[in-house]
Amino acid sequence: MNLTLYGVEIWATALLFGRIGAMVMLLPGFGETAVPARIRLAFALAMAICVAPALAGRVPPPAETAWGMAFQIGAEVLIGIMLGGAARMLISATATAGQIMGLEVGIAFAQTADPTASQSGQLLAVFLSIMGVALIFATGLDHMFLLGVVGSYDVIAPGATPPVGDAAQLALDAVSTSFRVGFQIAMPVIAAGLIFRVGMGVLSRLIPQIQVFFVVLPLQIMGGLVVIALGLSTGMLIWLDSLERYATWLG
Repeated sequence: MNLTLYGVEIWATALLFGRIGAMVMLLPGFGETAVPARIRLAFALAMAICVAPALAGRVPPPAETAWGMAFQIGAEVLIGIMLGGAARMLISATATAGQIMGLEVGIAFAQTADPTASQSGQLLAVFLSIMGVALIFATGLDHMFLLGVVGSYDVIAPGATPPVGDAAQLALDAVSTSFRVGFQIAMPVIAAGLIFRVGMGVLSRLIPQIQVFFVVLPLQIMGGLVVIALGLSTGMLIWLDSLERYATWLG
């Protein structure tokens, strides 16, 4: 017998909420720490109530014991953490790119408040993180991730055992992709910095009386910011493409 409350199947909603809640807490855009946890969980509960009628037929029956039911819900939470955590690793590519850019430009020690992490962070990393969140909502990727939350039940059926081996491979792919994309975003600055340092090294050998690297520091910062401005659009498009590929895989 299915327990219902105002037409809502309690067991189906509870099982779906385990995975949806874990994913919403971690998804890019929705899972930022600037969004209160209660708001995120309330949104996840509303979403679980909305999709429960469509997925109720695929939800396995509850276990005979309370511990068995808790295990079923816990397994769904672990699956949600696995899928949402992979998306969270992909979004960290902006922070990786910002750290690399800061080192190359020479402002790695410049810190500012990071509203996406509720703490201070490196200046360029914070800038790219905020831009990334804005681009997610501006390009409609938030809708794709919501579709991916529902589509995840086609990837892993509700009530299934968490695939530990696949989770390890997914985490490995997400981390490698995140670092690769972050490096691609920062690549123009890395190339320009290499050429600049080689030129300054040659100039230092020609004029050893002048502290070349100290004198040209303002030029290094200004030139680095110009290179960032010129190559930022392409880098962010690469980053958005990696997120879109993952959202498409989920959906």
